[in-house]
Amino acid sequence: MKKMKSLLGSMLGYGFLFGIVLLIVFVLACFGGVIMHFFGFYYESVWKLMLFFILSGLVGLPLELLAKGIPKALLAFNKISAGFARGIFFILDVLSTMVSMIVVDYFMESVSATLRSVIVIAVIIAIPSVKDIGKPKKESTEL
Repeated sequence: MKKMKSLLGSMLGYGFLFGIVLLIVFVLACFGGVIMHFFGFYYESVWKLMLFFILSGLVGLPLELLAKGIPKALLAFNKISAGFARGIFFILDVLSTMVSMIVVDYFMESVSATLRSVIVIAVIIAIPSVKDIGKPKKESTEL
């Protein structure tokens, strides 16, 4: 009986976390969809819109890791300045987001993204990430 309560508690906890993540994705997808719609983006339903952004994120994950890793590595070896690293990251991040969205758009018949809409949302997504490049990592304090 104790295992059953523990299992039920875990399931409820994970279900709640999944619901929160789904809500966040829903809000971000709707925001992105509205902005992209102004530039010619078409989608059949909100679910298809969410699926488009989820798949774009999954497809683009390896490219995003490269986009962040290359400038950080060059910066760590003192090959470039922090400002130049931010510029490289911004360009690579925009390109990786564009590639992932174009690939997902190609395979999803229920959405239609114009190049203009993809460029606009890629730039909007990249802007908040730029500030993380070049910042020193915080050291963990031990007790």
